[in-house]
Order: sequence, then structure tokens, then C-alpha cells
Amino acid sequence: MRTLSAEERARTAEWVAGRQGADGSLPWLPGRKLDPWDHIQCAMSLSLSGYRDAAREAFRFLARTQDELGAWPASFTAAVSFDTCRETNHAAYLASGLWYHHTAAADTDILAEIWPCLDRAIDYVVDMQDADSGAIWWATSGEGERHTSPLLTGSASIHGSLICAERIAAHLGHDRPHWRAARLQLADALRVEHPVFATSPQKTDRFSMDWYYPVLGGAVRGDAARLRFQESRGLFIGEGMGCRCVRERPWYTVAETCELVMALDTCGLTDQARGLFEWTHSLREEDGGYWTGITYPDLLKWPPERPTWTAATVLLAADVLDGGTPTSTFFRDLGDAG
Repeated sequence: MRTLSAEERARTAEWVAGRQGADGSLPWLPGRKLDPWDHIQCAMSLSLSGYRDAAREAFRFLARTQDELGAWPASFTAAVSFDTCRETNHAAYLASGLWYHHTAAADTDILAEIWPCLDRAIDYVVDMQDADSGAIWWATSGEGERHTSPLLTGSASIHGSLICAERIAAHLGHDRPHWRAARLQLADALRVEHPVFATSPQKTDRFSMDWYYPVLGGAVRGDAARLRFQESRGLFIGEGMGCRCVRERPWYTVAETCELVMALDTCGLTDQARGLFEWTHSLREEDGGYWTGITYPDLLKWPPERPTWTAATVLLAADVLDGGTPTSTFFRDLGDAG
């Protein structure tokens, strides 16, 4: 089972890089909105692919646009905010992006340059921790009020980002014990799937991300992770297809499939991961971009868009499966945190 040839990787990386704005932004589509999480995912793919200067400009864009809370609007351009709530998993993911970049490029200078921005972002996230459960509230409204119960996927992503934040702080010689304390409490909530997650409007048994993100983010590993995947595989994986985004909808998406690929690899299920990755080739175009997803059995590409973050996630997954690079074990290594 193949991943991507060197030529295919280069074409996809060039495709992503070609959609970066002059200000360093990486919108979903040229000239359109971005969200911080997907912007960072794109920056990671640029770091991986040798576009290191472009990745640095992506991080600098976030440093320039960070607000007084230490966060960012959920979707925006440099000039306009489309969704003014500030999502905690968005703010936290800056740590994942920076540490991934440093893993690829040994770039302490950019870590030090962006540190003040990261310090504010992680403190914003930690301040949103629920004292009783350890989960992280999803967002604040535009007025700064807590907004919506903790989400399982969001908290699981934050767990991995807090590991990266701790590693950056240690690398730069900063002491942030409250980050570690918050992460350990969060890990406990994720491993037992605390009832607080069930209070969310999003039911945690509907979305594939709620299935695999506790593993991808490093909180659940080993036998527990393998059992998790075995028990629910039939809910989200179609025969000869990729991963569904929502269990009851026959819509298979490239980004979720590639994230699942990386999660499967973290617990040794790499053969299953390779089989799923093979399916993504069907939604690749010659220029290196990828369609978001496809419906089944009518095989409609939906939505009819090719966002940057979808192609970026393909590059990250291919790197994991091929191995041999400093970043290929990045997500696996999140499970090694003490």
C-alpha cells in the first residue's frame, strides 16, 4: 500500500504554500476566512515540507492578531472577524504547531520569538479549566463569557497541545508547573470520559473525532486505545472507504481519515492506518489539492471545495506512515509525557 511519492508530496506542499497570504495567513480557500487551528495545521505541513520561512510567517501572523485575552476569533481574516467566540483548542494548538516546527527544523529562535504569544495563549486555556472535572471549557463568547460545555474532541486536542507547551517551556528555560497540573487533571477526565462531556450539545457518540482524538492527543494509549478502536470501528469506517465525519451520515472525509490514520499509528495499528490512507488517493487532484470529502453511494464531492487544511493533513499522515523523519513520530511521542 503506497502513501505519496516524493513528487506528489512536493506538489501538495507547493499547493498549500501557494495559498498563503502575503501577511502569513493560511485561509481555507484563497482570499477567504481562516480559523487558527486549521491555519496552524497548514503551517505544520509547511514546516514538514521544507517551507520553513513560510511556516515562521504563519506563526508571526498569529502573534500579530492575538487579542487581549490571549486568543483569536474562531474564524477571521486580518481585517474582519466572522465568528467572535474564542475557542480554547484553537489557542492551545499554537503549542503543537510550534513544537512540530521545532521538531522539523530545530528552530529555537522562532520558539523564543513567539513565546510571549504562546505564554498568553496557554494561560488563557488553563484558566478555562473546569475545577471539578478537569475538562476545558470550549470557548468564550465575544464578550468574554464562558460559552458552551467542554467538548471531548476539543479537550483531547488541548491535552496534546499542553504536552507541547510544557516541552517548549522546558526547552526555553521557563517554569510553568500550573500547565502540567492542568494537563494531568485533564488527562484523568479524558481517560474516564467524565460525564461533563455528555452535557455538551454535541453527543460524543456521533462524531468520529470524539472517537479517535483522545488517542491522537496522547491521553489514551496502549491496550485502551486499541480496544477503543476495535469497539467502534464499524460505526465510522465503511468497507473500501475512509472515515465518516458523523456516524449516521454517509459522508466520508479526507481530513478525518488522515487524523484517524495518525491515531491508529500511535497504538501500533499501522496496517489498518495504511489501508485507510490508500482511500484518500481517490479525492486527490493533479495539482496536489484534495476534495474535502465524498458522499456514498452517490459519490458526490461535498462540499465542492478543496481547503488547504485537508491537503495539509494528508501530508502529516503520509509522513507518519513513511517514517524516518524527525516529525514522523511526533504524535506517537505525545503518549510519552509523564
